[in-house]
Amino acid sequence: MSTTTHSLPDRARAWNVAMTAAPGDLDLRIPADDVVGTIPAGLRGGRLLSNGPGWTHIGERLAHPFDGHGYVRSYAFDEDGGVSVRARFIRTRVFEDEQRAQRIVHRGFATNPSDRFWQNVGYGAPRNVANTTIVRWGDRLLAGWEGGPPHALDPVTLETRGPDSFGGLIEGQATLAHMHRDAARDRLILCSVAAGRHTGITFREVDADDRLVQTRQAQLPGMTFAHDFAFSDRWYVLGGNPLALKPWRFARSMVGAGTLLESVRVDTSKPGELVLLPRDAEGPVRRVRLPKPTFVVHFANAFERSDGALVVDACVFHDFDFGEEFGYSGPHRPLDPSLPEARGTQRLYRITIPDGAEEATWEALVPHGVDFPRIDADHDRRETRTLVGACRADTRFSDPFDSVIAIDLESAGRAHALWTAPRDVFVGEPVLASAGEGEPAHVIAILSDGLAVRTTLVVLRADALERGPVASVSLPLMPIAFHGDWEARP
Repeated sequence: MSTTTHSLPDRARAWNVAMTAAPGDLDLRIPADDVVGTIPAGLRGGRLLSNGPGWTHIGERLAHPFDGHGYVRSYAFDEDGGVSVRARFIRTRVFEDEQRAQRIVHRGFATNPSDRFWQNVGYGAPRNVANTTIVRWGDRLLAGWEGGPPHALDPVTLETRGPDSFGGLIEGQATLAHMHRDAARDRLILCSVAAGRHTGITFREVDADDRLVQTRQAQLPGMTFAHDFAFSDRWYVLGGNPLALKPWRFARSMVGAGTLLESVRVDTSKPGELVLLPRDAEGPVRRVRLPKPTFVVHFANAFERSDGALVVDACVFHDFDFGEEFGYSGPHRPLDPSLPEARGTQRLYRITIPDGAEEATWEALVPHGVDFPRIDADHDRRETRTLVGACRADTRFSDPFDSVIAIDLESAGRAHALWTAPRDVFVGEPVLASAGEGEPAHVIAILSDGLAVRTTLVVLRADALERGPVASVSLPLMPIAFHGDWEARP
């Protein structure tokens, strides 16, 4: 089947156009007069960064979005109220090879170069496309990817400097795409995973000069999936996320007739767990039982209460299996946005672990299916009031998202507000931007309208989300991103 989308229903066509948009390098200046509303004064001088797959329709094949080439965007809020936009492909080795060949050359987690299995044999070097996260650290931006070192970018021009192993510290290691700054200690926390019959975990913290400050290691029994983690003063927190191989699918993958993503499944026979590693002192790993089977992809925060209890906010699936992410069903079919709706809905939980306990309790914070949970990054490992995320207005489903949600964690009943985009317009990861002490926080989100072929940046008051945007900026259509970061005025 062709990936042609003109005959698809509106929603599916909008999704395909938005996911596969490929505008290439951009340098735009949007004057203040063209901004609908006003960019808040407290945000001026700052910028939103985002990263995601910017080239997925490669030659005659559609790559799984997990395997699309990294495309980083900078939305700078100028002091005069205008917005400057810059976008660049991350020029990884894989990108350079495939740009020259104008076809898929390297195997990925979920994408093969050819329909002929013998042309796919062997995985070779990892397909590091640097397409997942973006964070400012020191004199560079770091674009993360699941399974290899991040790529360093010039913070102003966005030009690619190359893979960054922190002076060999993580050379050759499968390092998680998510890296976390501890603003209070001025450290960057990295997590590397060695997969196999058992799973090796290594947390490293580097200081502002990239010097290794501390390392913590653990060996977990069985295969474990990790994409994100949380941290508190005392603990690193991972989802237990047990995996099992599908032997026949794995054998097919090894001879080029399938993909690695098709070869693993979530082991729902095992209980839900969080894994806690001591952060500042040597000590045993704690495995804390959750009330139901779980699969955790993203965390929002973790902090200790005065009574020693650890509180973790995380997005949880109770029933999950790999495949059909973003509606992907193969290199010759259009993306189907209804496919993710067939699996269980992701829920946002507050998990409480009493000091020394082996079991946790939890509460669902809102009835909606939430992902991409964010707090003010400067509040990591501290109790905070506001949490934002992406969700669907229809509480039966999660992605693709059409709404931004803001939750008041200090209010009775966890009061929340929702803002929903127009019909067939999709919402990316919202980012909470602080304007400083005493100033209201704002939520910045990117809307993707495949039918109108445009992207819109919106700014909303976090404490008045339902009133709609205080500022919106219309832009050329850019592909839906995965993750972003807010960089406040220096």
